[in-house]
Amino acid sequence: MVRYLWGLLGVLWLAGCQSAPVETGLSPAQFFLEARVSLRSEDASGRGQLSWVQQGEAYRVTAFGPFGTGLVVLEGTGQSATLLQNGQVQVVAPDALLAGWMARPPPFSALPHWFLGRPSPGHGAVRGRGEGRFEQAGWAVRFRQDAAGRPEQVILTQGTTTFTLAPYRWERTP
Repeated sequence: MVRYLWGLLGVLWLAGCQSAPVETGLSPAQFFLEARVSLRSEDASGRGQLSWVQQGEAYRVTAFGPFGTGLVVLEGTGQSATLLQNGQVQVVAPDALLAGWMARPPPFSALPHWFLGRPSPGHGAVRGRGEGRFEQAGWAVRFRQDAAGRPEQVILTQGTTTFTLAPYRWERTP
């Protein structure tokens, strides 16, 4: 079960390494992505896949482990969400959900911005900005982009915790 929670967490983390953001037509408010994810910390590690649909404040995040095991679905708007896991449905706050899995989680609402290699408005100062990297809200965000400017790897790091997102499909949602 912890492995599946790590998979969902992976859905929520990101970083990588490369150049400054290029305008791709992708928006943190309107996108669909599918990615491989991995999460590594002192206590555990895991790999999985994730899909994320963002339309304004509404989102649907689906994460699962190898061969579709451990399906987790988080769906909501703003700071209210429904979590489906192991056949159980719970109403949760995304930030509180992440806090239950890690000591200092990334802010959930920052993730759509970070996944696109951009700092998130409203999450404090941006430090250490440079080629393919920045720091915000206590997290180091590194990203690498393809020739079209779409992130092909995003890595979030804080202390000994690293979350890697490797998107293989990006689309702008209507």
